[in-house]
Amino acid sequence: MIPALVVLYMLLIGIAAWGSGVSFRLRRRYRLPFLRTYHPFILLSFAYALVNFVGEVFVPAVFPGPHEALVPAYMIIDLVTIPLLGLLFFLLLAWIVLLLGRRVAPAAKAGFFAVEALFLAAFVIPFSSYFVRGVSALTYAAVVILNGITLVVLVAAVLLLVLSPPAGGEPGLQRLTRRLGYAYAASLSVLIACLAVSRATPLEGFLIGRLLPAGMTFLVNLPALLLLRVSLGSLPAAPEPAFATVKGLDDLARDAGLSDREKEIVRYAASGLGNREIGQRLFISPKTVKNHMTSIYLKTGAGNRVQLANLLHSPEKAVVPEASKAPEE
Repeated sequence: MIPALVVLYMLLIGIAAWGSGVSFRLRRRYRLPFLRTYHPFILLSFAYALVNFVGEVFVPAVFPGPHEALVPAYMIIDLVTIPLLGLLFFLLLAWIVLLLGRRVAPAAKAGFFAVEALFLAAFVIPFSSYFVRGVSALTYAAVVILNGITLVVLVAAVLLLVLSPPAGGEPGLQRLTRRLGYAYAASLSVLIACLAVSRATPLEGFLIGRLLPAGMTFLVNLPALLLLRVSLGSLPAAPEPAFATVKGLDDLARDAGLSDREKEIVRYAASGLGNREIGQRLFISPKTVKNHMTSIYLKTGAGNRVQLANLLHSPEKAVVPEASKAPEE
């Protein structure tokens, strides 16, 4: 059985390498803000799947025996997978927020980090307790808490994609977010079904109880990746920004108080793209791009795109026109 598992593992590594390559090419070609976070999310997702497969499949195959005897090995694997999951939760919600173009309220941030702290504590405390008391009620309670938090975060992510309207309510962007939500909902439904079957299957039911859910973790992101590949396929590649332009854009955005969306629009406008092309990239209408450009001109003092591009090389020249300033009391 071990040679067959090694062959299967190599095939799954190939799937992970292919998916990582697709994600990298999307990020490099289109340079959309959310793709800069989505790509690390994909990489860490596959890293989690690789380590999880070792724990769920190879450990019981190499060391057959009662489940309790394998707990030390599982805990060692969890030393890697639990922190990875915590980081994956952060990246998952971060790229969704970037895709939606929304800002996160301070209370929501505090709530999320409280959940993250509880997630890590639910592993660290039972892990430390195990070496004193062995497997106890605390161990099983930790499993319930960890699985519960994971389920809540994943469901919340899907609901955000499906139900939360993007900033500006742009129809094109809303269609994309909903499709991504449906893709992840389908993948997670299959994964949860596999996990439910594995929990109901004795350890001896190795193929169903171990291989199926462990293999499914490699496939969770593939429908969304393929959807993005198709959805973005009609867009032209983003121009390669010069280093000086990138630095100037950061300085200009800070000094003029540009929003993240306005910062992206400045970068595309300075690269020579028109309103329609910018709108296609950001899944917003040309009219919305025009409104953002008006706001950008007011904030920076630029009168046209040529002056705006020049400001990227000399951001200290950016000024707020007197007419746009609020009258003093």
